[in-house]
Amino acid sequence: MNAITEWSALPATRCSCVTTTATRLLRLHVGVVFEEQKHALVLMEYLRRFRPDLVPTEEELHAVRFQFDPAPRLETLMLHFCGEIRLNHWYRRAAEWHTEPVIKSIYRLLSQDEARHGGAYLRYMKKYLVILGDSARAAFAKIGVLMANRPSAPTRRLHPTNSPCKPVAFPERHRTIAPP
Repeated sequence: MNAITEWSALPATRCSCVTTTATRLLRLHVGVVFEEQKHALVLMEYLRRFRPDLVPTEEELHAVRFQFDPAPRLETLMLHFCGEIRLNHWYRRAAEWHTEPVIKSIYRLLSQDEARHGGAYLRYMKKYLVILGDSARAAFAKIGVLMANRPSAPTRRLHPTNSPCKPVAFPERHRTIAPP
């Protein structure tokens, strides 16, 4: 599932290209997606060598190549920041949980990459807070509502990192044990 999730960075960057006109911020998105694609490839290579039965199929990878609707620039920036921080924590915990040395090392390195990505997005967020003030604060606060929203809430909206690939989408992938 991590390989599939990392593979989805490409459509997310396509979304950023549509919503971002700032050249430096766009370069950041493109640089991050390059690393996220490498994350997917490393995880898939690990699976090819040690769990070939779990290598994502072409159909599964294609299923995450979807179009995002256009989104406001600041909310998109905050969404990316939240996703990177969330993955940093998840991968760090996965590295602690696993006992096999190669996957422990892979998850530790992925965690460090995600933290660095989050830090890069945070620098841009701080810049926009200075430039735009309360309008940036309001845009960033919207994502907090999505992060904290329960699936049973009337709106049923969740931040994407709170609802990774659902068992309905990939039932055959939900037979492994996830780290605590």
